[in-house]
Amino acid sequence: MVDAIILAGGRDGEVEKKFGVSNRALLVIEGKFMVEYVIKALRDVSSIRKIIVVGSVEDFKSRIGSKVTGVVQPGKNPFDSTLNGLKALKPEGKVLVVASDLPLLRGEMIEDFFLRCEKRKADFYYPIIRKETYEEKIGRGKRTFVRVKEGYFTGGNLFFLDPRVVEEKQEWIAQMVENRKKPLAMAQVLGVRIILKYLLKRLCIEDVEKRVEKVLGMRGLAIITPYPEIGFDVDRVEHVDIAKDLLSK
Repeated sequence: MVDAIILAGGRDGEVEKKFGVSNRALLVIEGKFMVEYVIKALRDVSSIRKIIVVGSVEDFKSRIGSKVTGVVQPGKNPFDSTLNGLKALKPEGKVLVVASDLPLLRGEMIEDFFLRCEKRKADFYYPIIRKETYEEKIGRGKRTFVRVKEGYFTGGNLFFLDPRVVEEKQEWIAQMVENRKKPLAMAQVLGVRIILKYLLKRLCIEDVEKRVEKVLGMRGLAIITPYPEIGFDVDRVEHVDIAKDLLSK
């Protein structure tokens, strides 16, 4: 069985300011809080047991508290919030960490990701999406893509990991989480060789995986998912209209 952590610590972005909500996860889209779409997706996966929301207890407890195992206060950044969630869960196996602003997420997408992870043994997994896949289904909104030998990719908004990775390599993972949308900053954490390969357009996915394993002493894998919805997070005002449009179809 797998436990899940929903990160809902953001409070002062452009979405919150535009729509007057305390947290964008509580923005109502097509009759539901955004976080409810994530909770429903997780509940539809039979292998997921406990679900913890890491966000303001005051904001979330009364609204969605009955739908999850618990709500705990966030930390000062996504990594600290993940640690708070792990402390509350006390997991015995791997944990899925997922963003709270993914209204297009569905259970079958998570199940497909899990099946792909099962094919290769690792300590943590991160979904990536091909540019052409994302543009075909989503097609709008600003998104960062990284070029590697295999093509252009963007990252998903969830991690599947062994809690030991977090406990043993806290500083390194904190840097990676902080720079997850900044390709060059992530490359700097991994070292000069990775930077050079990236700049020379010779970097491949396996290069990054091998470097991560050398740095961490644990294996991390990038999993190509056919579901661009995993990469669509509503963190800009323009994304709200895109989400409404796609959900109404």
